[in-house]
Amino acid sequence: MESQLSLRRLEVFCLVVEEGSVTRAAERLRVAQPAVSSQLRALEQWIGARLFVRTSGRMVLTEAGGRAHLWAREMLARCLQVRRDVEELTLGTGGSVVLASSLAVGTYLLPPLMTALRAERPGADITVHVAQPEHALHAVEIGEVDFAVMTRDERALPTSIVAETLLDEPLILCASPDGPPTADSVSLSALPKLPIVGVPRHVAFQRSIDTQLQELGVGELDTVIRLGHAEAIKTAVIEHGWAAIFPRYSVERDLAEGRLRAIEFTDGALHERIGLFYRTDKYFSPLQASALDAIRLAGR
Repeated sequence: MESQLSLRRLEVFCLVVEEGSVTRAAERLRVAQPAVSSQLRALEQWIGARLFVRTSGRMVLTEAGGRAHLWAREMLARCLQVRRDVEELTLGTGGSVVLASSLAVGTYLLPPLMTALRAERPGADITVHVAQPEHALHAVEIGEVDFAVMTRDERALPTSIVAETLLDEPLILCASPDGPPTADSVSLSALPKLPIVGVPRHVAFQRSIDTQLQELGVGELDTVIRLGHAEAIKTAVIEHGWAAIFPRYSVERDLAEGRLRAIEFTDGALHERIGLFYRTDKYFSPLQASALDAIRLAGR
């Protein structure tokens, strides 16, 4: 007699326990009673112990049978979960997405997109890591994250990484409602005369601004302080009457609610180039592909 374990054998065993009868289990399975008895004998042979005793015409579990029943139910439940997980992966309703981003992108741009994706797909596991661009690129390169979305500068990329430009985000000068400059527009050449809140020099966003201003012939800015997060910069601008350069996506709510005031540039423009980075050999699951589609669509 075959003594190999099978899921079918465990299902028959659990059904006999539920019904308390080989006959009723056979009726539910629409098979002959000897077929059910054969499955039970094979399972007992595989386990090496008797699973049932008959008491008043009812099949009652032995102590070994009780332990085997708990194990069988757990095995069947896990197998069912594997089937569901694989189905979710195939349909894109489950699985995981892990991405890295620069600070402002990960604070303002990605959360609405990723939370909307998660709301559509309750089985999805989505993680956004905020990191410096060089760390994010390294995470992409070694496979710690599926892809990265961040400020793109002119640094050379490893040959194993592909870069796409998602959007060129306009940068705007913001001031407090009552702070300088008093006008609603200013020339780029006037920027060095304003007290500016900047970000640390090593940050890609600041390097990009410095490069653009230098190319436009604008002198060095009067940076009163450098802060590492957009919210801290906003607070400094509002409380001290200073000014700062922001990507528009990071201040839309503040402008709408009157906490900040937008100052237009009259003689040029600054921008932040945001890129998508991933390995050339990366396979994207349906869920990961959906995340990419949502990000690309937002960049159009």
